[in-house]
Amino acid sequence: MWQSMRDYPAFRLLFGSTLATNSGFWMWNVAIGWLALILTDSPLFVGLVGFTAGIPTLLFGPFGGVLIDKFPRKTILLSAQTVISVTAVSVSILLFFGLLQPWMLLVGAFFNGMSMSLVFPTRSAMVANIIPRERLANAIAINSAGLNATRIIGPAMAGPSIAIFGVEGTFAICAGLQISSFLFSLRLPWSPASDTGRGSGVFKSISLGFQTVWYSEKLLGLFALAAIPTLCLMPHVHLMPVFARDELMIGSTGLGILMAIGGVGAVLGSLFVASAKTLPTRPVVLVIGSSTFATVLILFSVTPYPILAGFFLLIGGFASAVFLAVNNTLVQLQVDDQVRGRVLGIYGLTWGLMPVGTLPAGAIADAYGAPTAMITLAATALVLITLVAIRFPSLRRSILPESGGEPQQVQTASRTAS
Repeated sequence: MWQSMRDYPAFRLLFGSTLATNSGFWMWNVAIGWLALILTDSPLFVGLVGFTAGIPTLLFGPFGGVLIDKFPRKTILLSAQTVISVTAVSVSILLFFGLLQPWMLLVGAFFNGMSMSLVFPTRSAMVANIIPRERLANAIAINSAGLNATRIIGPAMAGPSIAIFGVEGTFAICAGLQISSFLFSLRLPWSPASDTGRGSGVFKSISLGFQTVWYSEKLLGLFALAAIPTLCLMPHVHLMPVFARDELMIGSTGLGILMAIGGVGAVLGSLFVASAKTLPTRPVVLVIGSSTFATVLILFSVTPYPILAGFFLLIGGFASAVFLAVNNTLVQLQVDDQVRGRVLGIYGLTWGLMPVGTLPAGAIADAYGAPTAMITLAATALVLITLVAIRFPSLRRSILPESGGEPQQVQTASRTAS
């Protein structure tokens, strides 16, 4: 299960850095949502903060992918983490001295989101620089499992932290996590850029990444499935403060407990994937996982009982972690390292769709209540998942060889364009 962690010290450093920065990022998301709700008493503004944090991925994702392939990945990672650390420290100081205004949350969310739009694909691409080909599937699964678990663990840490240390202390903890992640990253080995070719402009390089995805039905299907939970289901993280305060009446302490329960489910799901002897190769696992996630969010939205709500989040955390880890792993195993950064930058666009769902979720919650918003988005997700499963036959077949042999990588468009 943990062969890559045991045998490769650099991978342990990368994994530790990933856990720290991603936990801090998702902890930040809940804390900034709670603070936005306190300052404005507006679910719509909470959605706007989420929108502002996610929109940089849509704006800069493909360009970031080019940087990841054209420059040393450690340089990109350290630069982005510097911006994240400075942003977290700045918000913490402004809040401590009582100088923070609502519009400043939007600025901080934008810079944090812009930097994380580079960090996510850079870390994923660096795995291939550290781990040899024969261990890559295990390493990607472990990295994906850890990355996706932090999407639940980070918010789970935020609730108790707000209750115990206040919002100011919570943002200080976020800053501490980002700084510790930066120190981990400093110890990572340097590696040259994966694409050292000259004469190809930025837009031509971006076009190569899109061509690589467009001409692969397998990648298109995986990308489409990845986009649906991000667009329709992940906005539930930004609505959780509204559910905790206005629907379940449990406050910030109860919010932390609910998110912690979801975190337990995510950890169990991540361990399930990382400990599997063979990677699930049939994307029906993805269809089942995303559909389960959508269904339990509907059930969560209609229950008035905090204990039952926690149970639904436990199941949802497990299902979402399995889905995200398997999807990310299958995507990585389909591409050559020469275009890995560009493909992962485009893959990051699926996460950039979160603000597209978060803003209407906040608007619907503001007008009709958080349960109506979540039910609407989750039901939409179920319909879209069904349509994607019908549209892409590759999602009904094994994507990787069942025998556990080498996957057939997607041929890069540069081989036909040169």
